[in-house]
Amino acid sequence: MKQLTIYNLQPTNNQRIFAMRKSAVKGQWSVVSGSASRSRGVTLLELLIYVAILSGLMVVVSDAFISLSKGRGQSEARSEVNSAVRFASERIKQDIKNASLVSTPIFGTPSNTLSLTVAGSTILYDVSSGALRRKVDVSEPELVTGGAVTVDTPTFTRIENYNPILNATTTAIQVAMTFRYSSNSTDWVYENAFRTTITLR
Repeated sequence: MKQLTIYNLQPTNNQRIFAMRKSAVKGQWSVVSGSASRSRGVTLLELLIYVAILSGLMVVVSDAFISLSKGRGQSEARSEVNSAVRFASERIKQDIKNASLVSTPIFGTPSNTLSLTVAGSTILYDVSSGALRRKVDVSEPELVTGGAVTVDTPTFTRIENYNPILNATTTAIQVAMTFRYSSNSTDWVYENAFRTTITLR
């Protein structure tokens, strides 16, 4: 039968456990050793490294969030403005093509308003407080653009081309105005300088 004697039961850092084992047959002692495991705390240097890594990750995440937010804002502003441009241009184009008479502007004098006669009714386009309006006869003006879009002062120009062979004059109206997204944030800045020429039928 073997006997086991253990020494140094409380090892310090980097020490090993030694034990004496005696053989019952030969009566000889042999040394048995084993390493002691310990749990060490976090050093100041490691803590600083962890903090630096976390700070870097926070900066990267913050920059990504800001970029996504700015991209979303510009995309929404672009969509809103371009939608307003399409709607306004189609509305004006339809009225000009169906007009039997264009009173304003007159040839050679650009105007900030457009006045024309369609099916016996007088239609007036103008801009008030940044909104493009359409007024039929004496009724209340209807807004062509919404509150999210601001329209600069428009310019309507009358163009007339005389054809001596046909002895006829072709009349067209050039429309120029700038649509802007209404926001004080630099992340939502977008404008569309709209210009088109529409010929009367």
